[in-house]
Amino acid sequence: MDAFRTPTLSIFCLLPLALGVLVGCDSGGSGMDEGMDEGSVPDQISYDLAAQTDDGISGTVTFWRNGPNSSLVTVDLDAPDGQDLEKIFTGVSHPVHIHNNSVSDDENVGIVQDPFNGYLSAVNGRSANGTTARKIDVPIEDLASFNGHVNVHESPGNRNVLAQTDIGANENGTRGQGLNFVDDRRTTTYPLEASPTYGSVLSDVVSGTVRFEELTDSQTLVTYSLDTDGSVNSATSSTVEVAQIGHIHENTVENGGGIVSSPFSGYLGSIAPTDPAARSSRIINASFDDLATYPGYVNIHEAVADGRRGAFVQGNIGGNAGETRSNADVTITVDNVGNSAWEVAGVNVTNVSQGDVTQVGKENPNFAFEVGTRYGIVNSAGRSAHPFAVETGTDEDYLLRQESGQSGSLEDDSNINYVEDEEGVTFTYTQTLADRVAAYQCTFHGSMEGNVQTDGGGDSGGSGSGGY
Repeated sequence: MDAFRTPTLSIFCLLPLALGVLVGCDSGGSGMDEGMDEGSVPDQISYDLAAQTDDGISGTVTFWRNGPNSSLVTVDLDAPDGQDLEKIFTGVSHPVHIHNNSVSDDENVGIVQDPFNGYLSAVNGRSANGTTARKIDVPIEDLASFNGHVNVHESPGNRNVLAQTDIGANENGTRGQGLNFVDDRRTTTYPLEASPTYGSVLSDVVSGTVRFEELTDSQTLVTYSLDTDGSVNSATSSTVEVAQIGHIHENTVENGGGIVSSPFSGYLGSIAPTDPAARSSRIINASFDDLATYPGYVNIHEAVADGRRGAFVQGNIGGNAGETRSNADVTITVDNVGNSAWEVAGVNVTNVSQGDVTQVGKENPNFAFEVGTRYGIVNSAGRSAHPFAVETGTDEDYLLRQESGQSGSLEDDSNINYVEDEEGVTFTYTQTLADRVAAYQCTFHGSMEGNVQTDGGGDSGGSGSGGY
């Protein structure tokens, strides 16, 4: 990676470009100030991945500050000069992990399990651009001091190391600027349903979700997940030696279309079969608005090393999805009373026979939800000032969370089909949600909370302080 070191161009500008990530090189936004103390943790740290095979594939792994309690980890693989990365890959995806201890250690170098999950998104072997991303729920300070290393493996069935680097406490890394995040980052999630073609690995009916999360004015994190209740391996009766790869396609599921090449690349990452989260992310160089309105669909395929191309999970997205709060069975409009309470301004019931949902005009009233009903919450208080969330009986254990840049634990559940933006949230009240939810709350102001109960079933699970 010596080509990254040049006296004529700032390393802070060049590294993000090599990663395929457009980052501002001024001192504004969330970037690192030029006068940053050398002892502090910057908003970006990059490490060189050294080639370990005759193929000569190298690259970088980069930690990005994503917020006070989370980080983005991106991987970018490079072919030797003059060679085609896609031809070297030959369609084989490459699992990537954070391992314990340094590359020189012989013992206790397994994939990290604690204090975070060390599985990163596998690199898609069918993409000409070997990039991938993963959001990890630990601050960059923890990653910067972690005693570990990163391995890129040859394939799911061949765990030989393709490229590797020490990280954190074992390597200084290259300091740089962070992403210039937009204010009030938006997200939206689309359901992915089982395709009639199914697949030979996941031959049972498997669903999933694809989630768009706004990062900068021109970048969106796209994450797809499979509803396997664990790894792909755990959902099958035999060891899986192929990854699951994703693409954004033109047109609709019903009419079909090619992988998007313009105005953005539709190649997503790969899911390694041992990944316990069964998910993969990639930063797409397109704005959230462009992706959220793009008339396309997502296909998830079995990996193609042995010719298996059937899309076993797919779903329409963006301009083809047609999912708005106007599609909700029940719409509840809420507003704030200062920082002390929510107030319900109105309730509109359509498409269902729903009993009394809540009391209009009352502060912090109970919400009575019915399983199987789709609800829209219009948050007139605004996400930037009063993010709406539903949580368990434990304070701040959020299940659905409108707060920009943050996620609730059930937002990727395809049956809930959670959608959020600045104006509110939409979700289906499933039994899974009913079993865990106890309250709704403003994530910024603890006194703005009220009970959630399942209609006909009394208060739902959990107990706690405040309005529970």
